[in-house]
Amino acid sequence: MLIAALIVAIVSSAVVVGTYASYYIFVLRNRKTEEFIRLIEQTVANPVIYEGLPDVTVIIPMYNEEVVISKKLQNMAKLDYPIEKMQILLVDDCSTDGTCEVAESTISELGLNGKIVKNPKRMGANASYNIGVPHANSNLILRTDADVILNADSLRKAVQIISKIENLGAVTGKMNPLYDKNTAATTMEKQYRNLYDRMSVAESALHSTYPGGGGFTLIKKSVFSPISTNQGSTDGNISLSIIKKGFRHIYVSESFSFEIISRRLGDQMRQKVRRARRLIQSTILYRDFMFNKKYGEFGLVIFPFRFAMFVICPFMLYAGIFSTFCFLLSYSPIIAAFFAAGAFLFFLLGTKTKIRLLNSITTVLANQFYLLLGLFLLPKRTGTWKGVEGTKQWHAYAKVSEG
Repeated sequence: MLIAALIVAIVSSAVVVGTYASYYIFVLRNRKTEEFIRLIEQTVANPVIYEGLPDVTVIIPMYNEEVVISKKLQNMAKLDYPIEKMQILLVDDCSTDGTCEVAESTISELGLNGKIVKNPKRMGANASYNIGVPHANSNLILRTDADVILNADSLRKAVQIISKIENLGAVTGKMNPLYDKNTAATTMEKQYRNLYDRMSVAESALHSTYPGGGGFTLIKKSVFSPISTNQGSTDGNISLSIIKKGFRHIYVSESFSFEIISRRLGDQMRQKVRRARRLIQSTILYRDFMFNKKYGEFGLVIFPFRFAMFVICPFMLYAGIFSTFCFLLSYSPIIAAFFAAGAFLFFLLGTKTKIRLLNSITTVLANQFYLLLGLFLLPKRTGTWKGVEGTKQWHAYAKVSEG
């Protein structure tokens, strides 16, 4: 028992450390990243002829968004993009409140070119995009959520990027977190976003990334394929389907959108576990990318690392921690107790201090735990989503959009 626990602890640690160390060397340290960032900066800095900008269809799935849909549409009307070149397509998933009535009224008041497509029954976000895309009257489609606010220049910059870079099927960018109180949950989420941004940009410099910023993705309609409605996340399935068709899906360091984040760890865990489960489903659904040279560096490097991080490392990490505890417990209960207390203190310091290394390690540990729970819930099918619950933090959106 003692030897077995020690072996599991050593092997598990070697797999996890080896995976992340290799990812750091081969992806995060790749020389193409700085060149990629310069290319994006130069592209968005070019002067724009507004009359020559292409039409864009904005698809927004809705379910009980009465509280936020008016502010969302006002935000769209304030974008630094010709309003006459935007079609607003709202796909309603059988809302039971006044979402459609508020949306219709706001569209009329703002003079937007908009319409509502109603699903025949509750079908979920994945199905809503499958239904909505054929109604788009342009080749460029912006997918965004009702509870996400966009930067004024986000659409213009995304159009510049997707129009200038060859073989590009979709572009997404930073989603900035909004919160009104510093907590353990917001501290970890901020650090997670920083790590995620760095990973996504580095992967995009090599080839592509997924799933990208869920609240904002500009897509070419010609590369969109209907996505699975009962497995995987919306953004994960869309991004991977685009890459499978031979196009790039990139993430840029430009700030495109804002999203309210959970202040409490319990709320964060529920949201993160749900997202983790669906992202793992998308990863497994497109497992034929694994070491497939047809997809270039995405298939040979990026996807295998992501698969290991999502599917293998969470189990190995916590199997290693548990085995270490069992080994210490067999050797000395007192030492095992100190190990458990030390782990708890480490996690606490990682969420309460501003020490970057502690913050990073704590964030990785927490998100690996969310992925582990997502793995246990993997058989659960992708279902419908809930609308926005409550209005307490919605004032943050008003401040952002008015600014």
